[in-house]
Amino acid sequence: MDTRPKAFRFVILIPHRDSLKPFSEYRSKLFSIGICGAYAFPASAPLASVSKPFSREELKELARKIRSLAKESSGKILSAEPAIVACPNGFPASFFGPLLSIPAEEGIFPKTAKHKILYPLLPPVLCAALVGPNENPISEEAPVLSFRAAYLANLAIRPLAGANYSYEWKIGPPVWGIGIRDRGSGIRESGSKAMQISKTL
Repeated sequence: MDTRPKAFRFVILIPHRDSLKPFSEYRSKLFSIGICGAYAFPASAPLASVSKPFSREELKELARKIRSLAKESSGKILSAEPAIVACPNGFPASFFGPLLSIPAEEGIFPKTAKHKILYPLLPPVLCAALVGPNENPISEEAPVLSFRAAYLANLAIRPLAGANYSYEWKIGPPVWGIGIRDRGSGIRESGSKAMQISKTL
């Protein structure tokens, strides 16, 4: 019998790593002031909590919709002020980070994937930290971000038993939606408070 905590699934957007240096410095600053969840979630924007992973074709369709929306800002996704986004699907923390210029339009999700969506998380934040109910780091100045290249992927993440803000995760194969393809590594990530998830998840 598997007694591990349940896994949660999300569809996420991950900016090209070349655009994340200021964001990485921001996460480091948050961690240094005591925001323990600053490395507990991949450097990504959760777009929806889902019951099942999106298929590759569904991710491609979502990518096309986001690419079309980005044309209004010269093909770029831009950041705005930081915000806290809760996820009422039982996930034990909220997402904190700069808002991204993806409208809160559920119509961007493919019709074939509607039944998989438990809760849309739009407009999304680029998650700099997971935070609890008594944490509010909004006063910390966030970097201004602008990027063209980003990919979509499925994420499975599971809390580690008996450890606050410690998670294991697995990020699925990328579907690039904007700009160039990154031929390097970085599809799977883990932070100091997380570890890569096993294949059993």
